[in-house]
Amino acid sequence: QPHPRGGGHMAVLFLLLTAGATVAHAYQLARTPLGFELRPCRTGAAQRAGRLSTEVSYRTPRIAALAGDYDDQDGPDSQEGEGEIDAFRAQLMRQFSVGGEGGDAQSAVAAAEAALMKCEVADKLSTGIVLMANPEKFCSRNMFSKPVQDMERFGLQGPVSGDDLTPDIKAQMLPVLVVIEHGNEGSKALLLERRTGALMGDISMEDFGCVAIAPLWLGGKARQNSLYPLHTCEGIPGATPVCDGLWLGGWEAARPRVADSTLAEGRFKFFLGVTEWKPGQLQQEVDDGCWLMLDCAPELVIKDRVIGWRPGKLKPLWTELAQLIGEQFTQYLRQVYPQSK
Repeated sequence: QPHPRGGGHMAVLFLLLTAGATVAHAYQLARTPLGFELRPCRTGAAQRAGRLSTEVSYRTPRIAALAGDYDDQDGPDSQEGEGEIDAFRAQLMRQFSVGGEGGDAQSAVAAAEAALMKCEVADKLSTGIVLMANPEKFCSRNMFSKPVQDMERFGLQGPVSGDDLTPDIKAQMLPVLVVIEHGNEGSKALLLERRTGALMGDISMEDFGCVAIAPLWLGGKARQNSLYPLHTCEGIPGATPVCDGLWLGGWEAARPRVADSTLAEGRFKFFLGVTEWKPGQLQQEVDDGCWLMLDCAPELVIKDRVIGWRPGKLKPLWTELAQLIGEQFTQYLRQVYPQSK
């Protein structure tokens, strides 16, 4: 059964390969179409609590074919098959930026965590800035507190409140975005923790086969016919800079380099749609205290929080960022986690 946040399939594939599953079995799992079903949230309590406006219903893919005979084979093709497995496993490690021999899932997570270099409070709105929802504005039903207008832009049906919501659920519902455009014509940003329930291979194996098991994220409710590849790869033709170390677009040029493992697929994140603000609207929301602005390392924005999942480890992105800032954000953490010290 996949994890509710979608880490199940990724973790199963990763562990199969690192544990020595055959290439054919691994590829079969990677290519197995996943069934997903978006349906409106019909629970009255959920609607009153401001839950996400859509829920994802997972239909577990059939992986019975993977339960084949794993007995050792002593035939003439045995050594050749083992070499193919080792080569493919090494390629997987390179794609996920693990590197080196003998890497395992724990070292992959440790390498990802080590890439978090910077997370500071920002004082000026610009492209590349990460926006963190202020719980004072997103969780309040007090009309005099100037709550955020049109919360549907962020997949919410109302303020994030309700006694039936755990602190982690509240934190996961609080939107976190990275600004990709900001100017006189308005602003655009990508939601960083909203899953569509699909993988890139579900869109097109021809165009995205080399990143087939990468999640497709929901960037926003505007322009939902547009795909936004966000990455940390410099020098990609057709890519436009967002900020220092972060680029948008250029997938056509990057695809062959990802396919041959010259570029790690973990350096790319794909978003469907975008969140938009009219001219001056985002700045007004910042002035009203709706958003906490952060200057984050590109690696923190791109960080894969699906492949790194393990029980008791994964935290909502909002919580992770607030804890990285530390004492300055203690007051906000206590509003979501009232029992925390």
